[in-house]
Amino acid sequence: MASRKRKTIGFRTEEELADTVNEIVNDSDSDTDNIPKFSSSEKCEPESANESDNEINISIPGPSRRETDVTPTTGFSKDDRQPRIPPFTGNPGVQFAVESEADVMRYFDHYIPPELIEIVVDQTNLYAQQQIAKMPRPVTKHARSEEWKLVTVIKMKKILSLIFVTGIVRKTKLELYWPTRRIFQTPLFSQKFSRNRFQLIQRYLHFNDNNAAGTNEDRLYKIRTILDIVVNNFGTNYIPDREISLDEGTLGWWGR
Repeated sequence: MASRKRKTIGFRTEEELADTVNEIVNDSDSDTDNIPKFSSSEKCEPESANESDNEINISIPGPSRRETDVTPTTGFSKDDRQPRIPPFTGNPGVQFAVESEADVMRYFDHYIPPELIEIVVDQTNLYAQQQIAKMPRPVTKHARSEEWKLVTVIKMKKILSLIFVTGIVRKTKLELYWPTRRIFQTPLFSQKFSRNRFQLIQRYLHFNDNNAAGTNEDRLYKIRTILDIVVNNFGTNYIPDREISLDEGTLGWWGR
């Protein structure tokens, strides 16, 4: 016997539903006398009061959802509670005194101390010598590595100051800080360094000895020495206020 295809039928009224059910029942092979027929005039009668009462009185095992007396040790509660905030005992602000607020270098030395600059100078000179020694000989006539000169602490401070300026005076390429056209000039850069000298120091700028890394698995090994100094100085020399606003720029965020 071929199977009938099922069709999805939508009914607008109870009369259409009743007519369709009667048609299906009459077409079946079963005994139709024992199957009650639905009439379009019949209306759905509500359940008896007793049955409705029985349904209401059905008890569901488990804790009741209406329970609100929940202690903090057992779960949550709908009642608002005042959070317990420990007293703020810090002394916010700068933790050192400077005679003149215009003395910018005194502020700078507290956060970037001279010993940190000396570490950068030593590691930069060391890395430059290591890289130059690895170059094949003879070198080309115009190789910039042949123009290398040891960096001093004063020169390194000037390099760092110009790097800070690049974050304020934005240009699309580093070479544009030494333009040939007067309208684009940034005199500070050409007064302190030539373009080739600045780029050469920037190429060999280093903070730790690669040869001493060994099997060190620290991913921040190359900056670990100066990072520890900077983090300690920033945490010691300045204490923030009680209210702090943190966002994804401050905390690591891996969401979308």
